[in-house]
Amino acid sequence: MRFKKAGLLLMAFLMVGGTGAYAATKSKTVQATVSNFKYVLNGSNWIPQSKTQPVVINGQTYIPVSLAKEATKTNITVDSKSGKMSFGEKLTKTPLDKEKMIYHTGNYAALTRDAKYTEGKNKEVSLINNLGFIEYFPDGKYQTMILDLKLFDGSGKIILKDLETGNQVQTLFLEEGKIEQVEVNVTNITGKGIRLTMEAENYSKGTALVVLPTSHYK
Repeated sequence: MRFKKAGLLLMAFLMVGGTGAYAATKSKTVQATVSNFKYVLNGSNWIPQSKTQPVVINGQTYIPVSLAKEATKTNITVDSKSGKMSFGEKLTKTPLDKEKMIYHTGNYAALTRDAKYTEGKNKEVSLINNLGFIEYFPDGKYQTMILDLKLFDGSGKIILKDLETGNQVQTLFLEEGKIEQVEVNVTNITGKGIRLTMEAENYSKGTALVVLPTSHYK
């Protein structure tokens, strides 16, 4: 293991093996040893996307928030102004359209007020059909994305893909006419966002996916 000395501004590091987290309202400069660890996650060798390294201070090892979030999939947010550190889901629900989202491929993904899809219950809903898709950008602010989905005119497969890593984070098959609530951990979804697509069982039926406005982050 290689080490190097550094003077660090310690503001948001978690202590390994301790009983709590460091979250002071005032930062201070300390002398620390930057550690080059190898990682094991759930019994398997693991290479994190986070490049920030742990440090050792007075014999205690501290890991960066970005590394803790990635490994545990627990959202951790730090407010440097208030000195507040928050863990896990938020108590308030944030509608998906309060954060950046993009509809792609023309009218195949868009907001619609068509009564067929709003069913008189909603002013407007997000709609995906054929080759359309929607991209969402939680930007590391939330732990969970909750999607309330409903298929019209046929059944199909729903795919959620992390555009940063290229990994599919969830796939499921939906039956026509049934509202399905899908929970996705988006703790580590940053940068390029997450993409929602629909693959119809039979495209000739004009199958469409509706994302209801009750969908939210928390």
